[in-house]
Amino acid sequence: MTKVRQKIALFKVEIGNWGRCRRLEYLYDCLIALDRELIERHRAYKKSIEDDRPYIERALIASYIPEVEKNISKHEREINFIVKCAQSKTDDITPGMIEHARQYPIERLIEVKRNMAVCLFHDDHKPSMGIKNNRFHCFGCGAKGDVIDFVMKRDGLSFQNAIKFLNT
Repeated sequence: MTKVRQKIALFKVEIGNWGRCRRLEYLYDCLIALDRELIERHRAYKKSIEDDRPYIERALIASYIPEVEKNISKHEREINFIVKCAQSKTDDITPGMIEHARQYPIERLIEVKRNMAVCLFHDDHKPSMGIKNNRFHCFGCGAKGDVIDFVMKRDGLSFQNAIKFLNT
């Protein structure tokens, strides 16, 4: 499963702005179609009232309006998300850099003996932090995570800065 996620992440990086633009184009086309459908549904509902159609018929016409509005809202949220992500400055962090940071040996950051270390996150005198497969778990305070989480907690860094630190 990890290899699949890595391939997806690499594909997203390769597709980059072209993929975002294509997705935005598709979403805007969907929004135009949904707006037309909403206008048509409102027009049909208004006409059913003017023609004094039975209540059941009017209710059936009106029942689709909230679903169309929900789809419009969903598409607008996705557009806003894509635009916000494109404007963020996290693009300088690549999936390859994240994977490289995850492979950084945690033993270089903390003294480990027999897969145990003294926890830096609470007042600890005896080793209470287990280290295994480049992950840590403190049985005293409950701190846990991978090497990136460790650097973030130890040094008070953001995710991006932790990645940059581990890649130097």
